[in-house]
Amino acid sequence: MGLDGLGGLGGLGGNNPSSNTQGQQPAGLGGLGGLGGGVGNPPSNNNAGKTVSLKKGQKVSLKKAAADVGLDGNTLSKIHVGLGWDTNKFDGKDFDLDAFTFAIKADGKVRDEKDFVFFGNKKPAGLGIELSGDNQTGQGSGDDEVVLADLQNIPADIMKIVFAITIYEGKERNQNFGMVENAFVRLVDQNTNKEFLRYDLSEDYSMETAVVVGELYRNNGEWKFSANGSGFNDGLPALCACYGVNAE
Repeated sequence: MGLDGLGGLGGLGGNNPSSNTQGQQPAGLGGLGGLGGGVGNPPSNNNAGKTVSLKKGQKVSLKKAAADVGLDGNTLSKIHVGLGWDTNKFDGKDFDLDAFTFAIKADGKVRDEKDFVFFGNKKPAGLGIELSGDNQTGQGSGDDEVVLADLQNIPADIMKIVFAITIYEGKERNQNFGMVENAFVRLVDQNTNKEFLRYDLSEDYSMETAVVVGELYRNNGEWKFSANGSGFNDGLPALCACYGVNAE
């Protein structure tokens, strides 16, 4: 499917959109089998009452994570997904990082181009997802970009919401996520403005120009979150190819 509004991204079709850190698709993209199982040790909640902290590969129920910090998980509906990072300007060039969201079906693909949420399609009608804010350089504290998710209004055939960050013209500028520090994704209950879940990325992405930081997904009638952390060498074109978006 074609996608209008991406012409300004620069060279989306110029690279081979098939490689990531391991040369494979991120975990769980070959269908949704096994999404309910945990990976590694249980999520850490050493700061009980503050936030539940995940490590790469861990998964947790939103209801449980909310309850662990004193929220009523049964009333959790509107989620603020904050994405943040800091950059090192080794070569003196500015960094431009952008957040992208893919709403995908059980087959791991978008239904159509409207399910690809980016700066040119910030609030698709009827999707329950909205992208707001764009701190291009990543300087300063707090969230650099925010995605708002209304869980009750996400269409029933959407099984997973993928949150990714890419470096604009990363290859052309010789920039990669190894030059990015303090990257994180955090979930906040909009009703109480309280953070209840967080994943701080600590991996060394020395070649990657795009990273899937996390995924919201349905499992047995409830929403869960996976700390994905998969990197892609070929940036946004690789992400689009992976999730069925034709960005040319």
